[in-house]
Amino acid sequence: MLDPNLPHVIKPPSQDLQTVRGLIAHRLWSVRQLLTGRQVQPAAFSSGHELQPLGGVTVDLSAAHRSGGRGRVIFFLAFLPGLLSIVYFGFLATDRYVSEAKFIVKTASKSADSGGLGSFLKFAGSMSGMSRSQDDNYSVQEYIKSRAAVAELSKKIPVREIYNRPEADFIAHYPSIFFGKSEERLYDYLQWMVNVSFGNTSGIATLRVQAFRAEDALLVTKTLLELGEDMVNRLNERINADAIRTAAEEVGRGEQRMIDAQMALTEFRNRELMVDAIQSSVVITEVIAGLDAERISTQAQISQLAAAAPDNPQIKLLYGKVNALNGQIADQRALIAEPSTGIAKKLGEFERLSLMREFAKMSLASANTALDNARTEARRQQLYLERVVEPNLPDFPISPQRLRMIATIIGGNALFLLVIWLFYMGVREHGAGAG
Repeated sequence: MLDPNLPHVIKPPSQDLQTVRGLIAHRLWSVRQLLTGRQVQPAAFSSGHELQPLGGVTVDLSAAHRSGGRGRVIFFLAFLPGLLSIVYFGFLATDRYVSEAKFIVKTASKSADSGGLGSFLKFAGSMSGMSRSQDDNYSVQEYIKSRAAVAELSKKIPVREIYNRPEADFIAHYPSIFFGKSEERLYDYLQWMVNVSFGNTSGIATLRVQAFRAEDALLVTKTLLELGEDMVNRLNERINADAIRTAAEEVGRGEQRMIDAQMALTEFRNRELMVDAIQSSVVITEVIAGLDAERISTQAQISQLAAAAPDNPQIKLLYGKVNALNGQIADQRALIAEPSTGIAKKLGEFERLSLMREFAKMSLASANTALDNARTEARRQQLYLERVVEPNLPDFPISPQRLRMIATIIGGNALFLLVIWLFYMGVREHGAGAG
């Protein structure tokens, strides 16, 4: 015990002890600042920019504040995404059922060979009169994912109710914080729930639909397949219309030409009171030939009688007969050669009308043949959506794949941090080199 009457001296702490005390105080202050997020100064420190502990140790408050801020940012970037993914996929995410169907679009026409398994499949299809149509398969695939399909789907089934079930979690259901109530946002939401993939080798498209209930997933899958089949039917109607329209129009024009030619010929017959001008001219020619033959025979008799008995009274009668025959022959020839009413003029008009009718008949026959060929070609180009695998009713939810999603988020976040760190180090080295 010290004597109160004796003066005594308290020695100051050693320099090493002061340094340790200052470092401990600085660490405690940094931890407190990191936890509170505010700049806190211990009572033992001065309020200036630099803190002076008892031993004279200098502490830079601004550097410590920056160090604490970087720590919070690093913690946020490194651990928060993984923690959120674990919380959501581990405890909050609702199970989703997946209904799957497989289909292929075929056509009767043959397409170009691609070699390998695809060539073999095409050959097998051609043996049955069918071959797969890859372009049309892509068309159906894009249609199922289109806005038009979403609009038609909403008309057929209650899509908004299906994806707003009470058991759905706050992120996955529709509408949610990510997807609004508009038609455009519904389309974006279904891009997440509906997936269509195409196998280039097999030519088979796979349709996968997610829903919060098994029967809902099956209903959406069936309805989308029906919409795809309707789209293929519309394509078939367009193919038939494009292939047959021109040929059918040509048949119509040929029929009209045939009708016009026949009406013109009928009008000529009624006007001239002549069924067939050619046949009438043949009859007149035959009559003239008969009269001319009879006249020649009569003249021969006259010559014989004149030689045997020149005074025979029959010679005069025979001359009268010859004159009568000459008159009949002249009249018959006039029926043919008369400029205004002769059969020769009528014959020319009749032959022209007959040729027009024959040309119209030939044109109509050719147009009908082209129409038959167009119909055959249209049948060869007919598309068929064949269901390879019917939509199934799932009995177990396979989505979301929780562990896979958590690992993907953590791995992706690690890669992101690595890129940020490499970028930061590069900038830092560049700044150090410039300094």
